[in-house]
Amino acid sequence: MNIAVESELYTRFDEDGQKDTAIEEWFAKEIDGPSTRIIEHFLDPDNTRRRPFRGDPAKAKTTRELGFRVNDYFEEIVLPQEIRTLTARYLAALLVRHPQYLGKLQRFHAQADSDTRLVRERALANMLTIYETYTNAISRAELMITKRVGTNEYIYADGGLSIQEPWLTESGIPFDIHAPLTPDIAIQVFPIPHIDTLHRALVGESTNQGVSRQNRIMLGIARRFVFTRQAPPTGFIAANFGKPAPKNIGRHMVNGRVQVTYDPTRE
Repeated sequence: MNIAVESELYTRFDEDGQKDTAIEEWFAKEIDGPSTRIIEHFLDPDNTRRRPFRGDPAKAKTTRELGFRVNDYFEEIVLPQEIRTLTARYLAALLVRHPQYLGKLQRFHAQADSDTRLVRERALANMLTIYETYTNAISRAELMITKRVGTNEYIYADGGLSIQEPWLTESGIPFDIHAPLTPDIAIQVFPIPHIDTLHRALVGESTNQGVSRQNRIMLGIARRFVFTRQAPPTGFIAANFGKPAPKNIGRHMVNGRVQVTYDPTRE
């Protein structure tokens, strides 16, 4: 899924007013181009592996409460380094090249300079630096592909991606990302320190409850538009549009392992 690029949003202008479209062309070729290949890899059943799994009953209860199906097997998608790198670059670009994010950078630089051209140049340069920072973090993160197993589909809104900035420090997990890739699958990013599972992506099956929970993240940052494949769930959209999603899920590193907590009273 690609974000529509506003006219000349990423175009640089020199002092003579000449255009430099290198950033736009680079994004189109290197980032948008491979996106179809990424999605096809995640959807290809030949890339999926399963093995028997027996989970802890208490953790299984929390998993169901979060809107995930609990199975008697562990499922993962084989993730070659090339696909992982392309995925990291794609998600980082979805975040930083969004008009709202770039606008935030421009407002920051405008505090120190009134020259519109210089502010734009510095914001674009900063955007590329931040892009590399997120690419590096995501490329080393735990990735999970969530697949809908109910009637609810993943929706996308015009607010870009929701992410915690500045990054958190006390939990050991600085941020997390939810990004719908198609109406049927989404990707979750957890930059856990020192993971040794870069060769795969976890797979989670999301029930209607789970998809709705994730859709509230997108609706919470929506500005004007929501994009759906099926008939829009207008009541759900109206109830959650522009309202921050509840922060009722906590993830912390405890003795080198991720501990997930859920507070149902904060729904």
